[in-house]
Amino acid sequence: MTNSRSRYLLLTLCCAALCLGTQAANKISKPLKEAHKATCAVLTYDAQGSLLQSGQGIFIGEKGEVLTSYELFRNATSAVAIDAAGISRPLNKVTGANELYNIIRLTVAPDKKWHSLPVDSITAGEGEQLYLLPSSTAQKEIGTWLSVRRVESTNGHSYYTLAGEPAVADLAGRGLVDSEGRLVAVMQPTETGDSILYAIDARYGASLRIQALTLNEPSYQQLAFPKAMPEDVEQAKVYLFVAASQKDKEDYRQVVESFIEQFPEEYEGYASRAKLNLEQQGKEGVSLAMQDYEKALAVAQNKDEVYFEISKQIATSLQLDSTAVSDDWNMDRAIDNVRQAIAIRPLPAYHRHLGEILFINRQYAESRDAYLAVCHSDEGNEESYYNAAVASEQAGDSIAYIVALMDSAVMKASPSSAMMDGKHTFQSAPYIYQRALLKARKGMYRNAVADLNLYEEIVGASATDQFYYIREQVETSARMYQQALDDIDRAIEINPQPAYQLEKATLNIRVNRVDDAFAILKELIVTYPEDPDCNRMIGYCFAVKGDKAKARTYLEKAISLGDENAENLLKHYCE
Repeated sequence: MTNSRSRYLLLTLCCAALCLGTQAANKISKPLKEAHKATCAVLTYDAQGSLLQSGQGIFIGEKGEVLTSYELFRNATSAVAIDAAGISRPLNKVTGANELYNIIRLTVAPDKKWHSLPVDSITAGEGEQLYLLPSSTAQKEIGTWLSVRRVESTNGHSYYTLAGEPAVADLAGRGLVDSEGRLVAVMQPTETGDSILYAIDARYGASLRIQALTLNEPSYQQLAFPKAMPEDVEQAKVYLFVAASQKDKEDYRQVVESFIEQFPEEYEGYASRAKLNLEQQGKEGVSLAMQDYEKALAVAQNKDEVYFEISKQIATSLQLDSTAVSDDWNMDRAIDNVRQAIAIRPLPAYHRHLGEILFINRQYAESRDAYLAVCHSDEGNEESYYNAAVASEQAGDSIAYIVALMDSAVMKASPSSAMMDGKHTFQSAPYIYQRALLKARKGMYRNAVADLNLYEEIVGASATDQFYYIREQVETSARMYQQALDDIDRAIEINPQPAYQLEKATLNIRVNRVDDAFAILKELIVTYPEDPDCNRMIGYCFAVKGDKAKARTYLEKAISLGDENAENLLKHYCE
């Protein structure tokens, strides 16, 4: 009897203890209940509005942000977050992401019913217990306590290995808090049945930032979701510049609009949108562009930069589409804008651009003066002197003055040390070549040949068949016939095209080597029987040789092919 009572009493105590334990387990502290209010369900959608994935996240900070799983946002273009109270809020832009650690941070508009957790400097140690927040939709669900097994450092933050048996497998993006309800970490993906779990420091997710070169990072390149601009304005400007060359026009427009929204007092956003409208909307885009340029001028501290940008865009668009010209959009307006920029700050780049558009506008003397302003600045180089020389030639300046400008271009292209040794560098070769062509155009043939010889000395084996053909032409004009014959042979050796063969025949006729010319022409006429030049010259050769019948045949054919010079030869030799 005594033993039976003892066993009954022991059983009663055990049951009581079990009941008390269950009640204690089901009792959640107030800080943990408050932390649960910051949880949310995240739903992502594709461009057609179809649901892609759903998962969990947690609201953080006071500005309005959510930390959640990166995987939810593959191919997503829009998303919403539904909090524990059932309130749905759209997610706006990505502010940080890392594919490797499966974490992403996005903006969301907070309101009076907004609940979030601060991201404090809290690190859990090994052996500590962390509370895995239940899903936002589970009002009665009890979270799970997980034990910290190991704490490792990654990018200056903690990476946790945990032990426990959560009731669900969908853990990625859920928050881990301490007993005070303070956010410690965000869960990583796991497989069903895993007892070893992982979590990344919440501070790591909060620290992720979009920077100037973020577009080059795979974590961001793979996201179609709209992205925020860098918080730093200078970083944002670089980001805007990089995006222009890497994104399609619609994606880039989103970047531009984001920049304007985030930095309304910076002119670059308005200028970028103006350029987009010009590229995409043609004539209709001009009025929109001018509106944006007016806004840019209103906010810009350095208004010269805006005037310069307007001038460049007018000039560029008119070169692409000359029909876009109007009273407000013409080359005179482009010239006026860059002159306003120069009046504020006379930068060499502004003078260079002025020289370019004045040249296009056929105002050659003014173009020359603009280029000379560049020449006399710290940025004066071989190109600026060359451009000044080209404009000077078109303006009708003296040959001595133009050659002097070309000489300066050559000297600028060669370091002073090389010039002291009487040598020119490879960089000077193009300007020496252009100086030679200038001299040839002005009838200074032997001086031109000297420059072409210098060019050949510099480039060596890189000299092309075209070079030897041109030098042969100049040498012929200089009556340097043997040199000309040598050069046309070099051209043929490099590229045995018919035009060079015909030129060699012409030159041989000119120096009265008719037999040599005739041998070349007999081969050419077989391949090119309808060539008027070939028919005229072989007809001439037959005439000189005394065969008037054949001479007439070829000369008449040349005439029928439109060669007017053949008529004079026919009259002179065959009538």
